[in-house]
Amino acid sequence: MTEKDAILLAFEKEMIPKIYGFCRMKLRSEADIEDLSQDICLEVLKSIHSGKKINNLNAYVWKISNHMFFNYLRSKKKGSAVYYDHMLISEEDVEYEVILKEQKNLLRRELSLMSGNYRRAVVMHYFENMSCEDIGKALGKSEGTVKWWLHDARQAIEKGMNTMRNYGEKSYRPGALYVSCTGNPGADMEPVSCVKRKSAQNILLAAYKDPVSITELSEELGISAPYIEDEVYYLCKNQLLKETVKGKYQTDFVILPGQNPSIGNKIYAHAFPDFYKNLMTFIESKKDILTEERFNTAGFEWSRLLWVYIPVFADFTVKYYRHFNNINYIHYNDIPLRPNGGKWIAFGFDNSDTSPKKFEKYHGWDGPVHKLGSAFTQGFFHYWSGIDSQDYFDIPNEVFALLRQIIKGERVIDKLNEDEKYLFSIAIEKKLFVSKDGSFTQNYYYIGKNELRELEAMAQEFAKSVCDIVKSSYKLVLDEYEASVPRHLHWQMGNFLSNALTIFVTCSLYEAEKNGVLSSSDTEGKYWLSLLATEQ
Repeated sequence: MTEKDAILLAFEKEMIPKIYGFCRMKLRSEADIEDLSQDICLEVLKSIHSGKKINNLNAYVWKISNHMFFNYLRSKKKGSAVYYDHMLISEEDVEYEVILKEQKNLLRRELSLMSGNYRRAVVMHYFENMSCEDIGKALGKSEGTVKWWLHDARQAIEKGMNTMRNYGEKSYRPGALYVSCTGNPGADMEPVSCVKRKSAQNILLAAYKDPVSITELSEELGISAPYIEDEVYYLCKNQLLKETVKGKYQTDFVILPGQNPSIGNKIYAHAFPDFYKNLMTFIESKKDILTEERFNTAGFEWSRLLWVYIPVFADFTVKYYRHFNNINYIHYNDIPLRPNGGKWIAFGFDNSDTSPKKFEKYHGWDGPVHKLGSAFTQGFFHYWSGIDSQDYFDIPNEVFALLRQIIKGERVIDKLNEDEKYLFSIAIEKKLFVSKDGSFTQNYYYIGKNELRELEAMAQEFAKSVCDIVKSSYKLVLDEYEASVPRHLHWQMGNFLSNALTIFVTCSLYEAEKNGVLSSSDTEGKYWLSLLATEQ
């Protein structure tokens, strides 16, 4: 490759996005941004093709971009409105106002991207007129260290002000990260509560593939370093981010694409028909037991009970495969304890790509959500349920504990005390019990502890019979994702790549509903179709 070809390749890969970002920061109109970007690119390409010696492409493009920007402003007709940095500037004011404003903005930009003590030393010395000795005392460092910081900071500022910087795509098109976990959340629902803010989500997305510095995060997100530092400290403290080397940070949990219909299509075509046939045959073989009153405390019809049995048996099969088939699955005892009382490993889904991606055989990557405490419940919430799983988590554990006593005949609805009446009113509001013919009727599935053990034994029997089907399906998942997961997170892959196997749950429910096997969901009955509640 010739020197000219190398420069052209570097220009195409590195500089064109920065030129567009430069114009985007200067101008408001999309048409003006496009025009100026094209003019700058054309001018640089003319120079490269003319054989001009360019020692520093970044600095050269920066110089051309500024020159073309000022020419653009001068080209405006006298009296026309030119927006620059939220100011209206006329033609005769361009030289003085814009150049002065540009230099101030560049200085602010470089300070905002400078991290930690370098930035503090510059602000204290040049803006607050503090001596190096006083700065050292304030920051707990020697006077010589402060002088070293200031020297490096001045060099960085000078270099940066002659650099074509560009805020990353996340500065104007932030991504979206959904985070959950395996294990038990912390006292404040960590790790989910740690990533409610878009800034935290985008830091974790930006730092997933490779370690990044505070400055690199600032450029990518378009957020000043002091605010990034706070977020990074918080995420490190809660062990979602870790410092890999001095000043470099990387996300410490697996993030998978939020949408990937190709893997669903592969599993569905490869394994699902046999899995579903075996599942329905097995459940039907246990019908006499599963319809006994001790398994059917609500008196549901068989078609209504299948809303619970299908996902429970399918989900147990996935869990069984995870635990007993050497897929690098981390068992609960080996999950690390966390700073705020939790014992969890986080996992995330990158939902930044919102373009439609359709897999018609099921509706979402649904899996179970759990609620522990005074009562144990497990729910599968789908498009047909009409609720968000958060509605489920908002119900106090005491409600399920009271309903358990009512179902077992230990409490009578007409004789509840005031506190219990309040809890029961929540159950009515959430349609866990419904009013029918002047009385209240149980509207979700409940079994006792002994029955749960029997159900698990049946599920294990089924899981063993379809283990080869699930094993071959997991191999498809592993082939799809293994290369995209950073190597330092491979020890976690078994927990989260196997989440893709929940396709067996959702596809089975979809198939059963499509074939008329399941009961139809009316207004009163649709809420808790697939909810299983029991005793611990």
